[in-house]
Amino acid sequence: IGLPNAGKSSLLETLTNATPKIADYPFTTLEPNLGMMGHITIADIPGLIEGASEGKGLGIKFLQHVEKTKLLVHCVSIENDDVIKIYRTVRHELEKYNPKLLQKQEIVLLTKTDLADAKEVNKKLQQLKTIAQDVFPITILDEKDIKNLTKKLT
Repeated sequence: IGLPNAGKSSLLETLTNATPKIADYPFTTLEPNLGMMGHITIADIPGLIEGASEGKGLGIKFLQHVEKTKLLVHCVSIENDDVIKIYRTVRHELEKYNPKLLQKQEIVLLTKTDLADAKEVNKKLQQLKTIAQDVFPITILDEKDIKNLTKKLT
């Protein structure tokens, strides 16, 4: 889950056999994409935006899919100036749609860390850690990051 352009489809492609459409513009993903990582099914849900729980964007249609998951992998791009606001926006939409979604286990990924220097990565990582428990920096370009996430998911 995450806002548009948070790196969800790129992550799905890296972790699985899926070949989702990937582009650098919002709402590239218009339908959920599924991929298999061993015996685990991973779903890439189109980006959620403010108002998604009330039908804005593609949210209502896809929030139903989030209800079926065992674990939420919440992608927050390092490109965002206010990562806490971005995180809370998605969480708020989940809560408005179905408060039980907030009880699901969640991993928060600070994505696209290759686009920032170590100081910025650490600053935003620490910000997210003040409001979420399992927070990890990741870039799909680093094999070690992908291996660590794969271990966490299995």
